[in-house]
Amino acid sequence: MATRTTVIDYCDGCYKKDGTEAPATTKLILGPDEYDLCQTHGDRFRAMLADALAPVTTTTALSA
Repeated sequence: MATRTTVIDYCDGCYKKDGTEAPATTKLILGPDEYDLCQTHGDRFRAMLADALAPVTTTTALSA
């Protein structure tokens, strides 16, 4: 009989925050670094990156 192994990746953000083992649903890869994230942390990081990498507008340039 064949043996079957299942690997569950847990959210790095939840584990670091409070030790919770929440299943990861997405993976964030930045250069050589790789993070497994739950839906909540994935959405949060996606929003932060989108904001940080948003096109520079005249208002943004003047406020900097």
